[in-house]
Amino acid sequence: MSLGRGFLLFLCCVNVVFSVAILAVLYVNRFDLLGLHWVFWLLAAYGFVVTPFMIFRLVSAYLYRPVLDRGFRPKVSVVVPCYNEKQGIVKTVNSILASDYPADLVDLIVVDDASTDGSKDVLREFWRGSSRVFNVVSLWRNVGKRGAVAEGLKYCRGDVVVLVDSDTVLDVDAVRNLVQPLVDPKVFCVCGNAEVAPGKSVLARFQKVWYNESFRIRKGVESLFGSVFCCSGVLAAYRADKLREVLPEFLNETFLGVKVASGDDRRLTNLMLRLGGRSVFQSNAVAYTAVPTGLKQFIKQQIRWGRGSLRGMLFALSFFHKRPLKQSLLFYLTMFATFLSPLALILSTVGLAFLGEWFAVAGYFGGLALVSLLFALTDRLLVVGFGVRDVVFRVGFFMVLFGLTFVYVYGWFTSAKNGWGTR
Repeated sequence: MSLGRGFLLFLCCVNVVFSVAILAVLYVNRFDLLGLHWVFWLLAAYGFVVTPFMIFRLVSAYLYRPVLDRGFRPKVSVVVPCYNEKQGIVKTVNSILASDYPADLVDLIVVDDASTDGSKDVLREFWRGSSRVFNVVSLWRNVGKRGAVAEGLKYCRGDVVVLVDSDTVLDVDAVRNLVQPLVDPKVFCVCGNAEVAPGKSVLARFQKVWYNESFRIRKGVESLFGSVFCCSGVLAAYRADKLREVLPEFLNETFLGVKVASGDDRRLTNLMLRLGGRSVFQSNAVAYTAVPTGLKQFIKQQIRWGRGSLRGMLFALSFFHKRPLKQSLLFYLTMFATFLSPLALILSTVGLAFLGEWFAVAGYFGGLALVSLLFALTDRLLVVGFGVRDVVFRVGFFMVLFGLTFVYVYGWFTSAKNGWGTR
């Protein structure tokens, strides 16, 4: 065992001991155990489920490995739905055309969804001057991202459909690496590794470390179980026949009687899993995505993600009990941690403060900081290019997550609302 991994294991043990010690002080020395307030019992139950789950996820992340190049080269169709991306769409198209994937095995279809910022003109001008042949489909009316994907699918001739967001730049080997897991016929979809495009703002730095962790650790662990819960719209690959099979249901999703437009990536992943396929993550298929630089944009994005998360997990409840046991357990634990965390946060702050237990409130924030340190050190060991400055931002990120909890709750309670899905 390396020194770094040994130190991480040591910190995990410290976290467990620290948690047990705090409980012992609060529940035994200061209170009659049977006379505890119900707030303490709820927090204890939550902590005893979530803390081991977090440690399990940290340790399991070391077992993940991407599928290496096996020489698998299927015919690929890349679809880029675009809406008002005049500033970045050419970079996206250029990065796809510059891919090291055999040119005769790649179709590129860019679908402009009736943009109003001149994206169509920029695309047409670039198309006329390009030495590579690709399709530009201009829609005369706005049909939404799902409709744009469906329109692009009409022009696809590949066995694999790769979906790429219109504000994304791919590494030269991203497409080649992305399709390798599909050599296994049981794999129906593959999630690429989204990284934040370089930026100097503090908000961008926080999002960078968040993306690093969300993909390499969370999706890496989910991939070990064959059930990545959401193949990000930044970069994902699907078997074309399976995608066409679920297309009508994908286009006509409703929630509380309202037709849904956003949350397309999670919906597609769920439909692939419901068909009985596996979804996996490829850390070596790297795509750089633009992120919100303003707080208002960022909050709107997180509200949209919260809505999609709720709708997606509720839909997944209808079939995940039929999945293999290990996948079901991972899903239910993730759902438990996700949707009870706001209640735990409120009880651990407002609830305990109301009871006058300020020492417990301080212990809660100390625990959040320690957990952030554990994740930061894991990121440092597992994520390529995760520097010391990133560790500092990740440790401090728990304060951002504290505020985002209330944003997500708002998103959950307004889940019937939706939009095109761009930032």
